[in-house]
Amino acid sequence: MNGSEDRSRRRARSAAFFWGLFLFALTSWPRPPRVPILSGIPNVDKATHFLLYAVEAFFLYQAVRWAGREGVSLTRVLAIVGALAVWGVADEVHQSWIPGRWMEGEDVAADVAGAGIGAVMASLASRVRKRARQLGYR
Repeated sequence: MNGSEDRSRRRARSAAFFWGLFLFALTSWPRPPRVPILSGIPNVDKATHFLLYAVEAFFLYQAVRWAGREGVSLTRVLAIVGALAVWGVADEVHQSWIPGRWMEGEDVAADVAGAGIGAVMASLASRVRKRARQLGYR
């Protein structure tokens, strides 16, 4: 791994770590305020879960060094989705102890779906970066 790739991986690890802390802080917030513009949108909380976990999966995919070929990796995607599924379940259990929060299975489903899309997008981005390096663009 060259210096540029090493710095990129360190940045991704920091981003994944701090995004994970951000997720934990959000779910630890008792009785979060309602956002009037968004509160009327059906299932906006599920879309929020989807987006938050997609970002975390994207960062994790970039942060984790993986043996084998570079680029698209179904095994890597599934490992990250599995890890974030466990995190999503643990997060919902954690919320059950926070006043004004509750557990919802649909939130976990949105977390897993978001993680899947985020990991696939990161995998595709990795493939594009690999191809660009092969063509001498980086």
